[in-house]
Amino acid sequence: MQAYINFLKKLEQGQVAPVYLFYGEEDYLRRQAVSELTRRLLPEEAAQFNYDLLDGEEASLEQVISLAQAPPFLSSRRLVVVRHAPYFSGRGKKAPDAGADVLPEEEAKEKAAPEEKAFLAYLQNPAPTACLVLETGHPVDQRKKIFKAVQKAGQAIEFAHLRNADLNRWLLKQVARAGKKMAPAAADLIINRVGQSMTLLNNELQKLIAYTGESGIITREDVLQTTPRLVEENIFAVVDALGERRAKRALAGIRDLLAAGEPPPVILAMVARQFRLLLQVKELAAAGAQAAEISKQLGIPPFVARKIIAQSANFSFGQIEQTLEQLLEFDVAIKSGKQEFYPAVEKLVLSLLAG
Repeated sequence: MQAYINFLKKLEQGQVAPVYLFYGEEDYLRRQAVSELTRRLLPEEAAQFNYDLLDGEEASLEQVISLAQAPPFLSSRRLVVVRHAPYFSGRGKKAPDAGADVLPEEEAKEKAAPEEKAFLAYLQNPAPTACLVLETGHPVDQRKKIFKAVQKAGQAIEFAHLRNADLNRWLLKQVARAGKKMAPAAADLIINRVGQSMTLLNNELQKLIAYTGESGIITREDVLQTTPRLVEENIFAVVDALGERRAKRALAGIRDLLAAGEPPPVILAMVARQFRLLLQVKELAAAGAQAAEISKQLGIPPFVARKIIAQSANFSFGQIEQTLEQLLEFDVAIKSGKQEFYPAVEKLVLSLLAG
């Protein structure tokens, strides 16, 4: 987020570079940066005459240079945006079968070489009436001449995924702008369910704002109702049901996972992981560790640590160790074809209820 904030500060100070490279995983911030340039550089009545959007996979560098050098109309600047700019990647194309007369990669290099030289020449003296934006979500090779030339002529800005704490603050600000409130725990839940993509988070947030209607508060329950359930949550529910001795609910959770397309080996591995965490948490708690310390030692979020601590009270050390042994036996039996997945799970559930 700091890279984006610094970019905005420079724009507010009137510092507009003649060329930008926006790269990195966070496409939401890349698009927001382009939107800010458009809003600040182009008067509304002149935008249609001075804004060009190109696909870098299709447009040639010659076209890019030509548009950047074209004079603006009814505006002091032109804005040329090249999405999917392929010029900065260090990855080459696959070579064809042996025996081909000319390799496509070599042919492409021969064709690209004069264009790249012309573009490097442009970057040494970019048009003062143009702002050229090159955008890519792919990794860039910072050793390439073209990357260094863009850095020297303008700015290369990386928009990486934000940390969860920054995403939480961003979500709360977005909610406040919509005239609502949301607890930080609810924001954490959205992030855990949706992931770090700000585009996906924004989409889910807009759904939440619409879902809550005139209510001024977005609750954890609202998030649970509107966002897709994680596989991990289903696993938690299955283990909860096992601990509460509810066989039907536990088996229903397994069937839900299968219906969602989760492969049986993955389900078995996740259940085993959950029981390993139960054992580790139970051992740490027995030694006097609190939730915060358990969270730190096991590298899991605090709310997950609290949840597992609560689950661990439903099982004895012996039950957890026996379950892990059974899961290993079932894994071997299923992979060797001696037993099918669902009957093995039923057997596991019944053995736990009998324990």
